[in-house]
Amino acid sequence: MSGRSALESYNEGDGWWNTEISQIKKNEVNIRGYKMEELIGNISYPQMLYLLLCGDVLDEKKAVLFESVLVAGADHGPRAPSIAAGRMAATCGISFNSAVATGINLLGDSHGGATEKGMKLLYETWEESEQKDKNLQEVIGEKLDQMLAYKEKLPGIGHQLHDDDPRVHRLYELAEPMVEEGAIPGVYLQIMEEYRSQLAQKKNRPITMNIDGVAAAIQCEIGLPAEAAKGIFSLSRGMGIAAHAYEEMQTGVLVKGPCPNEEELVKYTGPEARTLTGGEYR
Repeated sequence: MSGRSALESYNEGDGWWNTEISQIKKNEVNIRGYKMEELIGNISYPQMLYLLLCGDVLDEKKAVLFESVLVAGADHGPRAPSIAAGRMAATCGISFNSAVATGINLLGDSHGGATEKGMKLLYETWEESEQKDKNLQEVIGEKLDQMLAYKEKLPGIGHQLHDDDPRVHRLYELAEPMVEEGAIPGVYLQIMEEYRSQLAQKKNRPITMNIDGVAAAIQCEIGLPAEAAKGIFSLSRGMGIAAHAYEEMQTGVLVKGPCPNEEELVKYTGPEARTLTGGEYR
């Protein structure tokens, strides 16, 4: 960011809004220099998303791989807070789009942010290896030791439910032939797997990669910016949120809370019962 105010920038000759993404005129819609009528019917949803974010049309093989990541993250049932929130919102009488937005608004650093953290770590690891002319295994070992010393969680590793996530296997199955034929470099998939392997050795127990880890690696492989990861995941998980909110609306159930009305599920931890006497708190 330039640090200048919007008015200062405008007075210095910038447009009020500057954008390299779209040019909209009467009877004309252009995206990154392409006419919209040329894009419609000729590029896929993931290609359009990549074009909007990065400025280029992703080749078809990479687009299919990117689409697979979007499909893999689409739904994880009402255990996921974003899905549960969308369903709860749907029972409260708000509009469908508001119910979907409620679910999406729960996606952040803790729920939905591991892919961004993973991508940043993968990019940093590769850059450090290149700049310091050190092999990847050494860089990964040093960074992992530092994370463990500070008790930081390695993004993309472990899952509350799965110890052998089928989504991870499938995405690797799709990515590995592309590495072999040179369609993607494969370095970030290698780095992610090396982090998992070294952590397993240090912990002396099996360690599994989760969907966020493989999604981070694949998105790095195709050159997506880490800062866009939560937005991309919102588009992916938004499909599931929309489906669950719609399903819940069809049930006719009203005002469903986060848990049943059972005392043991909500524990009161405040002061014991007390009264107001003579205007004083007791």
